[in-house]
Amino acid sequence: MIRLIGAAMIICGAGSFGIAKTLQFYRQQRHLRAFLNALEILKCELNYTLFPLPKLCRVTAERSERSCAEFLRKYAAILEDGSCRSVAAREALSFVKICLPPDASMAIIELFSTLGRYDLDGEENILNLTQHRLKSALERGETEKRPMAKGYALLGVCTGAAIAILLV
Repeated sequence: MIRLIGAAMIICGAGSFGIAKTLQFYRQQRHLRAFLNALEILKCELNYTLFPLPKLCRVTAERSERSCAEFLRKYAAILEDGSCRSVAAREALSFVKICLPPDASMAIIELFSTLGRYDLDGEENILNLTQHRLKSALERGETEKRPMAKGYALLGVCTGAAIAILLV
């Protein structure tokens, strides 16, 4: 009886690892959508208000989703402390622990490292380029999400079953 309980616990533990990996795919999609919405808000605020960069980020954060808003607030706070934009972008992204694919994280870091250096047209071009890169990451994630999510969940359960068979 104890062996069966142990086997069930192993299968559930490995299966939960697979399910956690599956949930990570869904979290990435949600965070990518949040950043796309925040970039749209940032573009509108930039065109109509022309606030300094820290205030622009704080205003955008007020209208953004929670994970993205935390990043923008932290980025603005680091900028106000006197750090350069690239350091602020990297520190804010590592502080918030947003779940993004590597190419999307790099696009965010590159955007916030260069934001505030150019005129309005240049800023809009950089924002459009970053939106395009995030949309392509979102589309790629959508096509990969379903098969990869099922694969990880199944792999977790099967690995747990294999370990349980070997131990029992």
